[in-house]
Amino acid sequence: MFIIYICVFLTSTIIDSNGLAMAQKLEPIGGKGGKQWDDGADQDYVAKVYIRGGREGIHYIKFDYVKDGQSIDGATHGVSGDGFTHTLEIDQSKYEHIVLMDCYYDVKTGVMQALQFKTNLKTYDLIGYPKGATKFSLGVDGKIIIGFHGFAGRFLNSLGAYVTKAPPTKSELVGGLYGGVYWDDGPNYDGIRKVYITYTNTLIRSISTDYDKDGRVVTSSHGSKDGETKEFVIDYPNEFLTSVEGTYNTIPDDGVLVVRSLIFKTSKGRISPTYGFVSGTQFVLEKQGNVIVGFHGRDGGAFDAIGVYFSPIITS
Repeated sequence: MFIIYICVFLTSTIIDSNGLAMAQKLEPIGGKGGKQWDDGADQDYVAKVYIRGGREGIHYIKFDYVKDGQSIDGATHGVSGDGFTHTLEIDQSKYEHIVLMDCYYDVKTGVMQALQFKTNLKTYDLIGYPKGATKFSLGVDGKIIIGFHGFAGRFLNSLGAYVTKAPPTKSELVGGLYGGVYWDDGPNYDGIRKVYITYTNTLIRSISTDYDKDGRVVTSSHGSKDGETKEFVIDYPNEFLTSVEGTYNTIPDDGVLVVRSLIFKTSKGRISPTYGFVSGTQFVLEKQGNVIVGFHGRDGGAFDAIGVYFSPIITS
């Protein structure tokens, strides 16, 4: 297979009515034929992809989107012909998003020959016949694709995309799921500067967090201050919190399930001391390629449960 790789493409920024950046526009690459089409960037994510193709190339492509929980039935770009049909369903229940597309087009005919979609969870099978085609990729590290544009006529000729920062994902709670009162700091922070842990010789009492938001420190506290308090400093923005480990178990002579110990790890490989008392079921809150930007949990007389928000590491 003879493939030429193209890695350079033009970009621009889409601005909303409030003057804020909505998305980054990756200009279309491929053949020069067909008429221009543009699905825009005003949606949250891609839900489905429909592709019709054959030996001559990709006949048409169609995307369904979601905006504020509502489905958007996208337009068909190109014309149907003899061949195969593929439908890809992006599983939002697992926080799946398209992060990269490998595209192959024929320089002589100007027709897209094959496509391959990659998400944060998996790589889908190659669709089409890329033999002798020129390859390029659409995507930006740490961002997801939320819209497409390009050119199409009798076939799909070229493709461009809109990308934006990937949304944070929320972990499940670990520990006592019913004791205490639920709280949620949310995911809308840039990073974590410091955590303060109050604990006794048997359990965790509370957690306080210094978040960074646009260069400002925002502090949030949850639980009881009855115990010894220690702090663990993260050198943000040069360092990020990447993992929270610990154990949970029932309190002696009480039967209430609570968090008994905590350990924190950073992007520089630093590990905090063990806070509290190691006992019971071990847990690890960690996600490859992500950092922790927020906490949620439950607390009462003790620290009952903990969860986190993950945000993808931005590398470009």
